[in-house]
Amino acid sequence: MPVESTALASSIVVLAGGVDNIVGVERCMVRLRLILADQDAADVPGIAQLPGVALALHLMGQLQIAPTSHLDELHATVSQIVARARG
Repeated sequence: MPVESTALASSIVVLAGGVDNIVGVERCMVRLRLILADQDAADVPGIAQLPGVALALHLMGQLQIAPTSHLDELHATVSQIVARARG
């Protein structure tokens, strides 16, 4: 994964309220979907402003993020960050 994508994944995790706030990491065809313990802890406008993010919003009980590219890599990296933090 390019350094920019790794940095994007790290920024998303932090702005989503940190690894302790992320209960699950999923994806669909075009969006990364984070299930959060506390949706209010996420800085959705901050995520939406990140380079590489086309859209970020709360929808259907999830924080949904549409990256401009590399969804597969972004999903894998966010999942790895969360898994590593949990040991």
